[in-house]
Amino acid sequence: MDNKRFISFEGLDYSGKSTQIRLLEKYLQERGHRVFPIREPGGTVISERIRDILLDKKHMNMTERCEIFLYSAARVQLVQEKIIPLLKEGYFILADRYVDSTTAYQGYGRGLDLQMVEQINQAATFGLLPGTTFYLRLQPEEIADRIPQSGRELDRLEAAGQDFYQRVFQGYEILAEKNKKRFYVIDANLSVEQIHQIIVKILIKRTME
Repeated sequence: MDNKRFISFEGLDYSGKSTQIRLLEKYLQERGHRVFPIREPGGTVISERIRDILLDKKHMNMTERCEIFLYSAARVQLVQEKIIPLLKEGYFILADRYVDSTTAYQGYGRGLDLQMVEQINQAATFGLLPGTTFYLRLQPEEIADRIPQSGRELDRLEAAGQDFYQRVFQGYEILAEKNKKRFYVIDANLSVEQIHQIIVKILIKRTME
């Protein structure tokens, strides 16, 4: 299956992924493309119900393995119900997180065995990876400066603490280094428009290769 139209956005919370997805969606639609934005966990009725469980602060006692299996259950439903059929129909899929988030957050952040994480990711995605991944690099210590601007309460993952986010950040850095053909690292502190222009330039090149 051609995965050139499958684009994921990765990075720490508050790095600006959702904003860039909205801008890219508008850009592509204005040029006549069909676009389907998704968020993880979520994107289907079942996946959204799982999302509610995962992010609810009432479940702070959730174990690490329970967490990764819930994320992966939401993902397998999304991949089979939405991503694969829509790619076959020629849609652009813009994903706010995908398997790299699981590796960074549950693998490096929670300390789960990375080989196990890789096997779970493979099973949950049927081996389907994005053609391009935009990693919006934001340092963990910079998250605090952005939280008041969002106007919402922290969810269960966001409340995990600075040490957790430092491990997640290091995980992303390792993933970016290991997957240079797919990952594009962008400074999340650039202006919204600068980041958008970088993404468009890269995407034009990637989809025409």
